[in-house]
Amino acid sequence: MAAKKKKKKKTNDDKETKKEEEEKTKIKRHKSTTLVRGTATFDNNKRVDFVTGFRKRKNTRRKKAATEFEKKLKEERREAKMNKRRTFREMLGLKADDDQEEEEEEEKKEEKKREEKAYASGVSVVIEGL
Repeated sequence: MAAKKKKKKKTNDDKETKKEEEEKTKIKRHKSTTLVRGTATFDNNKRVDFVTGFRKRKNTRRKKAATEFEKKLKEERREAKMNKRRTFREMLGLKADDDQEEEEEEEKKEEKKREEKAYASGVSVVIEGL
């Protein structure tokens, strides 16, 4: 004869002890307090602008760097010419024009102190005292 197995009924005490054991082994995680509401929309035109924008932004950085490089070269050439003239005048014993050169240099310094930046959003910022 086959012996019938008696099934144990799970009591509330057994369930509670299992829950306590599971809670001890589980890693407690911080619940996020931010709520995300709204809907997500997909606009293909905006996506295309974003993807192609990398190239556009890179090209604008290149153009800006090239113009700044040209400005630096121009300034260096101008300084070299000024130094050359100064040394030539010193050799000849002429110093009357040095006062004019000093005034020109001071004007250039004053121009450098005031810098104006214009952004793509239409905002222009004037920085003085650099």
